Amino acid sequence: MNIDELLSYAIRHFGKNSVSELNDNSNLVAFSSPITKNWFALLDLDPKNKKLNINCGNFATTIKDLPGFSAASLIKDNKWVEVSLLLSEQKIKQALEYAFKVVLMSNKAPNPEKLIYIPDASTDKLNQQNVYHEQKINFDSWEKTNNSKQNNSPKEKIELNFENTESVPEQIQKMIKAYRYDLAGSVRREQNFYLQGKLMATYEDNYQKRQSFLRYYPTYHDLTVGQARTYFTWRAKIRNSIYEKVSNSYAYIYLYELLNGIGVENPQEGLDKLIDFDKNYAQSFSPEMAAYLDRWIRDYIIFYNISEKRNEFFQKEQEKDKKYEHLLYPKQFSEHEVAESLINLSNYKIENCPLYKKNPEKFEHLLVLVWQQILDLRQDGFDFLTNYITYKNQMTVQLFSAAVFNHKLMPKTVNFEIDQLRKYFYDKEKDSWYCESYWGLAGQKSIIGNLLHEVDREVRKNFNVGRSLKPRKIEKHYLQAIKDGIKKYKIEEYKLKQPKIEIKLAHLSTIREDAAGTRDSLLTEEELRAEKEEKRQLEEINEKDKDENFEDYGLSQAELHTIKMLLKGENPDQYLKGKHLMTAVVVDNINERLFDEIGDNVIEFLNDVPTIIEDYQEDIEDMFLKGKN
Repeated sequence: MNIDELLSYAIRHFGKNSVSELNDNSNLVAFSSPITKNWFALLDLDPKNKKLNINCGNFATTIKDLPGFSAASLIKDNKWVEVSLLLSEQKIKQALEYAFKVVLMSNKAPNPEKLIYIPDASTDKLNQQNVYHEQKINFDSWEKTNNSKQNNSPKEKIELNFENTESVPEQIQKMIKAYRYDLAGSVRREQNFYLQGKLMATYEDNYQKRQSFLRYYPTYHDLTVGQARTYFTWRAKIRNSIYEKVSNSYAYIYLYELLNGIGVENPQEGLDKLIDFDKNYAQSFSPEMAAYLDRWIRDYIIFYNISEKRNEFFQKEQEKDKKYEHLLYPKQFSEHEVAESLINLSNYKIENCPLYKKNPEKFEHLLVLVWQQILDLRQDGFDFLTNYITYKNQMTVQLFSAAVFNHKLMPKTVNFEIDQLRKYFYDKEKDSWYCESYWGLAGQKSIIGNLLHEVDREVRKNFNVGRSLKPRKIEKHYLQAIKDGIKKYKIEEYKLKQPKIEIKLAHLSTIREDAAGTRDSLLTEEELRAEKEEKRQLEEINEKDKDENFEDYGLSQAELHTIKMLLKGENPDQYLKGKHLMTAVVVDNINERLFDEIGDNVIEFLNDVPTIIEDYQEDIEDMFLKGKN
């Protein structure tokens, strides 16, 4: 039962004035009687450690023994009990109602008046003698009777505690005597069940009668001899795969045995028997029991660390986490999975986006590029995921809730991972289990919807497709991330359109030598001298470039010289041929290395001649020509 439901129920059921926050601690909410003004419950709203304590009066000691109840931690009083919020909604409501009645009656003094019955005048005298008259209780005879019971033999005691039968099997007598009354009340029920269960782990009976049994949280101690013999006879059949319908309380004892590791050689065998019982008994005879088993089997897998069954029994949890897992670790999944999670978590109809209509795969690729840009903003303190989509939450859990389980048993692991986002871990010092998982934030659909709307709007604007959209409210750094993601997509598309040239480097030197030989044979002596002079001048220019003191932005000497020639209006073709470099490749490298600085290509080809784009001419001059020595 979650906190909102609990508070809503309390206000409706006990009245608005019965629920109030404490002035000195806003996390604490007190439930009080409108008549006596005394507290009957105290609720701690701390998200990391939610607790509910109730006032159970003189019955607190008895109630603490029940599963789901323990000693109070908020109020140190023997009359107060802590209630697990993992109990069913019905049980929590019943506990609150009981506490309310306890406090309501706490200020009422006993009425000393005697009830006087005045018979009607017309009442027959014969009938008057049947009217109740006050009688004196003879305490002497009561004490005598009581003392006579205390002198019974051990065998007679057994028959007093259990119904008379023709014979009580020796093993069942041992089980009865094994019950320890000296154990602490908070653990007495569970530990005695474990001790008696180990003693009776291999016992089998052949009782011909069948007695019914009805008890909440049943244990061996609650059985009469006839019921005990009925149970052990039925259990022997279950162990031989003979499934007969009995009172559900017997079946719960059998399940409690398996949860505590009683009657099995190892945890895997216990799990197999739980699954088998669920399939062949609970599903057929008791849907309510099947619901408990569904949870207990998962608890069993965690407690006993049976990781190979994780995917089979935690499929719902993994599916719930998957959409957040895609967004947290996009590189581990396909682009389709990441994009699909974003789209499914939003309320925006992205199918109306022109790019999505034309090519869904390309749009998904663009959307993932945008999402990666948004994730990268985390290093600058802008975490869209945590602020608007999901957050990590940690809460205490009680394994085997609503079962009789010996919590003094040590778990087989202290850390059990369901997936990358959900894990259970055990704190030895606090003797508590915790579940760490991701919870969705309210309003996530509309916020992600705004994000996808802006992606659609920028796509239409950048690619000149569809009608323009009005902008929606979104923080400027996230809007810039959308624009940066689209730029990356455009660069990738530009590179894909460039012709691919395959160069076989193994043959390159031979081709160069052959070409040089052919060319030299065709040149005159005067042309050769001119070529040598040009080569010398280029080498002088290169040396000059090396001496200049300015940022090179990762460009090579040839690329630096090329961009300077373009700034001066010169064609670098001849220079690059002398370097045995291709102009298109050099220009592409320059555009790529300067993209982070300029945010766009700086060189384009006009009539197959490389040219600095006019919009960036001044910026490039500032970077490479000004400030020289």
